[in-house]
Amino acid sequence: MGKRVVSLFTILMIGLSICIIRLYGLTIQNGTLAQAASNQQKYTLQIRKERGMIYDRKLKPLTEGSTEYLAAVAPSTETAAALSKILPQSKIKSVYQLLTERNPFLLKLDQNISAPGVTVFPLKSRYSSPALATHLIGYVDEGGMGAAGAEKAFDDSLTQNQGELKITYRVDALGHILPSETAEITDTLSQDSSGVALTLDRDIQKITQKAMDRKISKGAAVVLDAENGQLLASVSCPDFNPDDVSSVMNASNSPLLDRTISSYSVGSVFKLVSAAAALENGADPNEEYDCTGKIEVDGQSFACYNGEAHGKVNLQKAISESCNGYFVQLMQKVPQEKFLSMTRSLGFGDSYELLPGIRSSAGTLPSLDTLKIPRALANFSFGQGELTASPIQIAAMTEAIASGGLYRKPVAFLGTVDQGGNLTTNSVQQPNRVMSQETSLILKDAMKLSASEGTSKLGKPDFVEAAAKTATAQTGQYDGDKEKVISWYTGFFPAESPKYVVTIMAEDGDGGGATCGPVFKEIADELYPKN
Repeated sequence: MGKRVVSLFTILMIGLSICIIRLYGLTIQNGTLAQAASNQQKYTLQIRKERGMIYDRKLKPLTEGSTEYLAAVAPSTETAAALSKILPQSKIKSVYQLLTERNPFLLKLDQNISAPGVTVFPLKSRYSSPALATHLIGYVDEGGMGAAGAEKAFDDSLTQNQGELKITYRVDALGHILPSETAEITDTLSQDSSGVALTLDRDIQKITQKAMDRKISKGAAVVLDAENGQLLASVSCPDFNPDDVSSVMNASNSPLLDRTISSYSVGSVFKLVSAAAALENGADPNEEYDCTGKIEVDGQSFACYNGEAHGKVNLQKAISESCNGYFVQLMQKVPQEKFLSMTRSLGFGDSYELLPGIRSSAGTLPSLDTLKIPRALANFSFGQGELTASPIQIAAMTEAIASGGLYRKPVAFLGTVDQGGNLTTNSVQQPNRVMSQETSLILKDAMKLSASEGTSKLGKPDFVEAAAKTATAQTGQYDGDKEKVISWYTGFFPAESPKYVVTIMAEDGDGGGATCGPVFKEIADELYPKN
């Protein structure tokens, strides 16, 4: 009898357990279905996805523009009628199709408005107008992810504390917005200060961009800190709008090309490298050469610019007047391996990683075997032949002279910024001595002479002494009967205690002094005004 009772009780308990489990399962299923039904009756529109800031060296924002107005629009006949009275016809035409559909959409406005079915959010735009250092900072894609420049290099850091601003509408089974229901706004934007800091100086960047925009249509400008090689300004022309990249994707003037890190024919600014190699290998800077306007090597004639005869010149005057013949004969006396070694030690043929994953072009150098050919060596001695380099390479070479013979690779990353706005700086690189201080002083004096009365005088600043060198590099490319040239102007100031290194490059210019000199002068005059 007892066993039967126990068995019956056990069966009842098992049955009860099964019922409870099934009931729980139905509850969960119904809850899931209810949630799914609820979700199907909502439509969410994302207004803004949070992204960390990009700062300059003084923690001034480089990615914060003016106030813009983003409107969430819930289409309806009433909304369309109201907007047609407020917005310009061009704007109405662009959104007409969206207004006839049922889904809410995002609309960028020039000002705040009030209209039924429209919710306006005043927000800071990601980029200023005009944007700063667009090629270095880069841009984000339609999904808000970094697509180029620092935006891409630091995408993980810039999105790690990502909040968002969104608006959710109630809709019926057909997806039409329920006008009786109030839209729900969710704002999880943290407003913290986290991000990354670049070595750029926002004020110097603005000065450099302004000078370039007024004088050079295709080219580049680089400003380095003469004391540590950090990049203070980076300008590539033509520029582009980071909010409208698609419009210039196939433009013939290549606005998306970063010309500061692209390679070009070099020309006479390379004479500084030749002079450094010669001086480090025992050349006498006071020894004179009688320039007749051309020099012959292995049956080939190499002329000075326009065949001008400079007469008797020593090293200083040869740099100042940019005498090709002087350097052709000088470098015949220097071992080719020593010449090439100095060139490499000054960064030619080397690529720089300015930011993670963003490298400059290495350019091209002739091989040692090539330099054993007299004609090739002659061309190389004044920066022609198989030689190309980027503006940032030329700036780094110039900075080595300005700093007394110490070479540093340019850098653009300063450090990270936490939520409280505190900067943690990146490690500082140690410079390499590539020439003696005596050699650098001789080159500096020659560049001072060039800026005051030589080929660089068109870039002479009004209120500070500068040291500079120009170039007009042949490319072998022609536009009709006229050969295209690359114009250069590189130098530093103040000459005695250098603080800034500035390198200007222009495609299709009229010469380094005429085309690039005025840009150098404007930058120097802005940084060192009369008072």
